[in-house]
Amino acid sequence: MVGQDAPDFTLKALHGANLRLSEFRGQVVLVNFWARWANDSRREMPALSRLNTTYARAGLVVLGVSIDDDLRRAEEFADSMKVSYPVMFDTGSQLGREYQLGKLPMTILVDRSGVVRYSHLGYRRGDDRLYLDHIRELLRE
Repeated sequence: MVGQDAPDFTLKALHGANLRLSEFRGQVVLVNFWARWANDSRREMPALSRLNTTYARAGLVVLGVSIDDDLRRAEEFADSMKVSYPVMFDTGSQLGREYQLGKLPMTILVDRSGVVRYSHLGYRRGDDRLYLDHIRELLRE
């Protein structure tokens, strides 16, 4: 996946709008694939929200993508997390195959030209500092 064009997708966001990954070309995009049943997702979301709040004006876009099968429960979970970035819902399996999803959460960074530059599986405390190093590098490009 790293070094390849990020597969484009359009998904419904939590508050009704459809968002398309390619709409954010020209910005650095962090895409976080998560599921409410993956405990690491719950721990990672506040850290991603802080990154979004801090770096949005510099050109970072953070997008959350739920891969839960139960849309209603995923929406309730996403609402309860009160994140500062758009959360979208993918209840199919095509996007998971295109992004080669394994362990969740999975976080990827897409550069301004739409190429996947970094991929990370799971989440441990402090991983957001690793993301930050990559984000700063991509924002400088």
